[in-house]
Amino acid sequence: MIIDIIIPFYKNYDTIENLLRSIDDQDYKNFNVVVVIDGEDEQASEKLQSLQDTFNYKFDTRVLQQNSGACTARNFGAKDARGDVLFFIDADCRLYPGVLRDVAHTFELVPNIGFCYSNYRFDDTSAFHSQGYDPYLLETMNYICTMSPIKRDLFEAIGGFDEDRDYFQDWGLFYKASKVSKGYYMGKNHYMFSTPKSTEENISGTKGLTLAEKCKEFREYYGIKDKSLVVTTWGAPLQAIQRAKMLGADYVGMAKDSNRAIFPTNYCFDNWKGTYLVGCYNESLDALMNHLDACVGTPIVHFIGTDVFHMMNRHVMSQLQVIKQILKKRKAKVLVNSPRCQKELKLCGIKSKLVYTPVYDIEKYKVTKPLPEKFTVGVYVSDSNRAHLMNSEDGYSNIPLIRDVAQALPMVEFKLFGIDKVLDKTGNIEMCGRIPEDEMVDFINDCSMVLRSTIHDGFPQLPIQFLLCGRQALVSCPDKELKYCEKLSFEDNLDWEANKNEIINKILSMRDFCLPTELSENAHAYYGDLMSVEKFKNEVYECLG
Repeated sequence: MIIDIIIPFYKNYDTIENLLRSIDDQDYKNFNVVVVIDGEDEQASEKLQSLQDTFNYKFDTRVLQQNSGACTARNFGAKDARGDVLFFIDADCRLYPGVLRDVAHTFELVPNIGFCYSNYRFDDTSAFHSQGYDPYLLETMNYICTMSPIKRDLFEAIGGFDEDRDYFQDWGLFYKASKVSKGYYMGKNHYMFSTPKSTEENISGTKGLTLAEKCKEFREYYGIKDKSLVVTTWGAPLQAIQRAKMLGADYVGMAKDSNRAIFPTNYCFDNWKGTYLVGCYNESLDALMNHLDACVGTPIVHFIGTDVFHMMNRHVMSQLQVIKQILKKRKAKVLVNSPRCQKELKLCGIKSKLVYTPVYDIEKYKVTKPLPEKFTVGVYVSDSNRAHLMNSEDGYSNIPLIRDVAQALPMVEFKLFGIDKVLDKTGNIEMCGRIPEDEMVDFINDCSMVLRSTIHDGFPQLPIQFLLCGRQALVSCPDKELKYCEKLSFEDNLDWEANKNEIINKILSMRDFCLPTELSENAHAYYGDLMSVEKFKNEVYECLG
């Protein structure tokens, strides 16, 4: 694979040598380099000429007759390119060692993608973290930088950089690319280069416009339809993104698959009439106040089980009164996803409306294979949510109890999933790591049932997903509306032995189940109606008036 490196150069006399040296230091050598001088510049030509014999490779130099901007320079450098991949790199950057090899391997291992991208660091060692690829988010968020390798054929097919764009050139390029191809995020621990710290003054020109004004003009240029609602989150990005798609709303929030939180919203459009907030963990009263203050238009706060648990257990009465007053002052619309949680909010003096959240893309959850020969139990664990921690020091997690159960049932397989770290299989316990969204149905069909024993739950979707796939569910959630599940009589783990024996007996009694198709059909009929997308959308948009 040949990588064509294209460098637009405009008065970067002090930095270009560092970039060229960082290219020379790469262990992957199958590359070409083109430096495009943006406008006739004798000093630049002399500088580059003096560097020609400094490295173990030769680079071409091209000159634009007049200064035309970075987009034109990049397109000019890409003309007559013969490599498989184009890698545009600004002249004030430095590549990290091994980056070209990583890029080549990525395109080889994931052949159906058109571009790949990563994170980068600033010279002060702070970092920009991108996120997992999702073309829907490119309608609102700019999370793929210009210096992201793209296949030459794709670049040519979409017309390259739009030369009449004064800013958001990277956003425009990869928004167009996402319409005809796929991108690939190289991971939250991968960095491509370092670069000087950016400011509003040096980001892509057009001084005098605010970020919001630039975003509005960008969407108009590319024909992106205005939306009246924006979805955001503090701690539940996957759920929030799915809800944004079901609501046909914009999404601005914590970046999925990274530690970069974009809150308060920095892409603020005039067309937003309300902000739908989910994952509103409120252990810190100040955090809740900041979130509500950042909401645009009408705040619509959708509480889930963890939120209500924090509300009930992490605030004294005086703080609950403050929360109630804040919600009232902001004229917030309060929704909740569970009958039990609705009653608990009422005890806190907070009125709410019961609105179930649909299972995203519900039709994909179905029976795809027979039940496994060996009875297999799926168990979700977490490295962040205290209700699902592997080792619970504060007593809020039942996962240690479930591990004790597994050791007492050697004839049953247990698949623990949800955390990054994948450990070696120990006896009948297999650590399966995080299950990608597009692999979840296969994973569920490799199980016989799911066990969800939680100190406090709202209306959990994981058991429902298993039911939809014709797999049984053993849960601690007491809501009678959570149908077709086997229920545990406890939530806490205060009586360890009694709870352990109850789980063991329940699992043993569920081993005889053998009607996955019937269970799947019943679950689809019931939950498809109870949690329909249309009901959800109507309830949320009614909040906007």
